[in-house]
Amino acid sequence: SSSETDVKRPPTMYAAVDHGDAYEEAIADRHGDQLRLAYDEGRGKDDPPYDPFALLLDEPEDDGEEDDIDGVEDDEEVGGEDRVAEDEEESKEAVDAALDEPLEDDGASTEIPAEEKEEDEDNESDQRYTNQGFVKRPKSQLVALKSGLPAGGLFAVLQLPGTQQKVTVDDVIVVNKLRPVDKWAVGNTITLKDEDILLAGSTHFTLVGLPGVSGVEVDLLVEEITRDAKVLVFKKRKRKHSRRLNGFRREVTILRVMDIRVPEQYERVDYKETVA
Repeated sequence: SSSETDVKRPPTMYAAVDHGDAYEEAIADRHGDQLRLAYDEGRGKDDPPYDPFALLLDEPEDDGEEDDIDGVEDDEEVGGEDRVAEDEEESKEAVDAALDEPLEDDGASTEIPAEEKEEDEDNESDQRYTNQGFVKRPKSQLVALKSGLPAGGLFAVLQLPGTQQKVTVDDVIVVNKLRPVDKWAVGNTITLKDEDILLAGSTHFTLVGLPGVSGVEVDLLVEEITRDAKVLVFKKRKRKHSRRLNGFRREVTILRVMDIRVPEQYERVDYKETVA
């Protein structure tokens, strides 16, 4: 029967490890000093280059005209305070009258069409990533991260067919072509959970799956299905006049991690956020 052939998977559970206090102690000690040094490496990298002639160009030119002109009466000296008070009262009355007036309804719909919303979302995503697919970051952050500054945020260890991957948000994964293709098609968003999540955590806690972590979800976006770079396989037999050269390109699926969600009891834990 079908019930006998179905594989019974054990219920997913996890063991929680709280190491927030140990992390805070390490940050307050020498480890924190090293991280602050890495942060200081990027300080000033976003400033414009120093131009010694910029101050000279910004100075206003002196036209030689006098500020005070003889024969012209100054309004501020003759009843200036009273006129300022009157002007303020008139402006307040005008603002109150404008707020009290009802808005005119011309019958036109103010809703944004769905196509324009999708275009705006696509433009926002394009502005977030570079042409190579990397997250756009200022030069100061890039230098600090290369110097050892941790990126922070949540991470997870995923169980994919034939491989395990440790990922965080905005990571790109290149794996063997995933099947079925109709499920892992380009543009689809797949949510992994339960037995597909082996471990999850942050700077203050770690959830170890037994065997999977229940309550943790990871959203993956299928960006591309293509072939990897060519690998040349050359074989030669000595004194046999035998040579063989073959090429091989494996089919791969490129995934991007869009979001990582943890159980509700860990959403309010104060951990180091992702460097943005």
